Amino acid sequence: MGAKGIGAIYLPSSLRRKTLLIIVLTMFVAVGSLFLLSRLVLKHGYARLEESFARDSLDRAASALTNELNTLDRTTSEYASWNQTYAYLHGTNPDYVKSEFPAATFQELKISFVIILDNSGHKIFSKGFDLSHAGEAPVPEGIDENLKTGSSILNHKSLESRVSGILMLPGSPVLVDSRPVLTSDSRGPIAGTLIMGRVLDAAEVQHLSQMIHTPLTVERFDGLNPNADFPPGFYRISDQSRTQIRVLDQDSLAAYQELDDIYGRPAVILRVILPRTIYAQGQTTLLQFTMLLLAAALLFGAGTLYLLERVILSRVADLSDGITQIGASGNLSARLEIRGADELAYLGTAINSMLEDLEKAQAEQHQGRTRLGVMIEKMPAVLWTTDTELRFTSAVGAGLDLLGVRTNELTGKTLFEYFQTKDPEFPPIAAHKKALRGESVTYELEWQRRVFESHVQPLRGSEGELIGVIGVALDITDRKHLADQLRQAQKMQAVGELAGGVAHDFNNLLMVVKGHAEMLHDHLPQSSPQRSHVEQIQTAAERAASLTAQLLAFSRKQVLQPRVLDLNEVVGGMIQMVSRVIGENIELAFMPGARLGNVKADPSQIEQVVLNLVVNARDAMPQGGRLTIETASVELDENYTVQHAVVEPGPYVMLTVTDTGCGMDSKTQARIFEPFFTTKEQGKGTGLGLATVYGVIKQSGGYIWVYSEIDHGTTFKIYLPKITAKVEELAAVKTIPTPAYGSETILFVEDEQSVRELVREYLSARGYSVLEASDGIQALDIAAAHPGAIQLLITDVVMPRLSGRELASQIATARRDLKVLYISGYTDDSIFRHGVLEGGMEFLQKPFNLRTLAQKIREILDGETATPALRGHYKSDRDSI
Repeated sequence: MGAKGIGAIYLPSSLRRKTLLIIVLTMFVAVGSLFLLSRLVLKHGYARLEESFARDSLDRAASALTNELNTLDRTTSEYASWNQTYAYLHGTNPDYVKSEFPAATFQELKISFVIILDNSGHKIFSKGFDLSHAGEAPVPEGIDENLKTGSSILNHKSLESRVSGILMLPGSPVLVDSRPVLTSDSRGPIAGTLIMGRVLDAAEVQHLSQMIHTPLTVERFDGLNPNADFPPGFYRISDQSRTQIRVLDQDSLAAYQELDDIYGRPAVILRVILPRTIYAQGQTTLLQFTMLLLAAALLFGAGTLYLLERVILSRVADLSDGITQIGASGNLSARLEIRGADELAYLGTAINSMLEDLEKAQAEQHQGRTRLGVMIEKMPAVLWTTDTELRFTSAVGAGLDLLGVRTNELTGKTLFEYFQTKDPEFPPIAAHKKALRGESVTYELEWQRRVFESHVQPLRGSEGELIGVIGVALDITDRKHLADQLRQAQKMQAVGELAGGVAHDFNNLLMVVKGHAEMLHDHLPQSSPQRSHVEQIQTAAERAASLTAQLLAFSRKQVLQPRVLDLNEVVGGMIQMVSRVIGENIELAFMPGARLGNVKADPSQIEQVVLNLVVNARDAMPQGGRLTIETASVELDENYTVQHAVVEPGPYVMLTVTDTGCGMDSKTQARIFEPFFTTKEQGKGTGLGLATVYGVIKQSGGYIWVYSEIDHGTTFKIYLPKITAKVEELAAVKTIPTPAYGSETILFVEDEQSVRELVREYLSARGYSVLEASDGIQALDIAAAHPGAIQLLITDVVMPRLSGRELASQIATARRDLKVLYISGYTDDSIFRHGVLEGGMEFLQKPFNLRTLAQKIREILDGETATPALRGHYKSDRDSI
């Protein structure tokens, strides 16, 4: 056979020779490419493995350093949370440092220094130790620069606060740990700060090297040795890569890692040096792989050439005939008959696989269209299209179920027919007409007791022509309901703030009226005809005080005295009284729940809540009916909170009061908790009963809901958080004798002049020496200038410039035995936690009687358990007294 030339290259004309030449060239290229690729991949893989091993070594070094810090932290924590340390800072254990910090302790705990400071940052005790020479040494130079006011080492804001890490000093870096000094049960208040440290010197670095079994060096970041092998760019490692790996030579590798100090600044660099054993093994493996690759290529090439020569080329003609017949038949569903196991068989198998893939793709396409249809039908919305005549051409979506319509049931109907209107300005019809004019329109629609947010836009064909309208509607009924709840809650909050402010100012006025009336009544003789007029003034003032108390209850600014109680016991103890209140024409049923659980609330306020609801129920059933009081244990899950957005999910105790009375419409229900709103006739109610109920329940951390229909009765449901604490027994009421006269000095602070003059006159008449001030700043000046003792501070809670709590705290620093009585017209979170009175604190709610004030003063001054202003109150700057 001859050869045919193409340019300067001559190819054999024989099919067999062409095939053999192509195979040889292909094998050469394939083997060469595989060799180069494998060399690249293997070298890269071993390099990554070598780098990973180096990083692991660095991680072990960093972990060893972290373990040393953790050991130091545990030691510091043990000494900081110890009654002995706490007592030392309070000056009651002066021998503590001698007994607890001898040289043996430093050696045993492996610490280089100990520093103890008080809350003002003054150093109470410090001692250093040289671990290398086992002898005392000065505290490392430069440590005092880090103990100034505002330093993060001293700024412990909570009981769990701690600072642990590396601190850079001129001599050497040190491992330092700082903890607040607490009692052994980790209670406050914080008495001071305990700092322990260990010098990160050569001996410590050698110890870390022995722990990780790898040579380790630690270099100060601010003093890198230019002659060392650190990378030139290591003077500032980027935040993204704080670790670097560097090849020193063919036999060794170095890894570096930057560590920050306690202030977040670069401090030291860890370095480990490793032999490149992995790289050497990689070179050997690559050589072995190359030899195996060449051997495999030779064997494969020889076998391929043999098979082509002996089998394949002799069957080309038969294969050609078979393919021609299949092509001539035109039957795309036909399959090639597979015989043998050579390339021709593989070709037939590939063609058959292609036909199978095509068939499978067609089936999957059909399934995809089916799934898309199901998704659209199950979507919680309505999707539809119309033509240019506003006639439905499709309507799908699960939202149709809410409207009582099946999929595509609307097809063929016009919008006018479905909405049963001919009004062209009806919102859906007007929106569709705008869409036909090329606009996209979003509108809201109320239809069949549901609210939908809808959107329509033009529907265009493949050529861009207008063929109709496409729209989607989403049911937003629940969202609207939640929005209404939020608006109602915001409204009640605003009304409550107004009511609380009014009650606060009115309480000061009532205080003056009641006080002067009480003093006038005491000075009038029994036979005076003016006594009855004074008594009328007192009666009216008491009624006004009752109204302000109800306003404070609604605005959640009253003072509660809660305890753990069983709601069944509280309500059960009221049943007899409730029976007398409702009368004989109303049937009463009390159904206590089993395994109810306990709640924490003010029992007297809960009784007031029940009584107010019972009175409302009685007034709603003038012709008689049935009143049901029920308790139960409930679990409010997330499904419930979706409908009631302000509720936190969890376990609650439910109190239900249900009547069969006249009921209320929705407008009345929206206002029943507003103060002074009432549906009763003139003179039959103040409109504060349900407002008081609302305020008490909210201040107790609970929720209240009302369900009512006209002529079908009303149900009030109250939910109080369930707690696991045991029921508290109510302390016995003490009989207070007639208050005696006194001679002590009292500092009275009140910003209302009329109240201040009233109390001063009354207390002075009872023998007390009264120092008065109009605000906290003036009170501080008076207390500082007064040379004698001040036994009692009486202060208003809310005052301009300085609150009552801040005033008591500042005065008590100089007069630690000073006792405090707080007074206020409403609660304030500066001394209360959400209006709840806490232990160790004395308080009088305005307006109070002057006799009550005198009794309270004697009780505080004569009581053995009365708490001084600064003893045991403060846990942190944010805690209540």
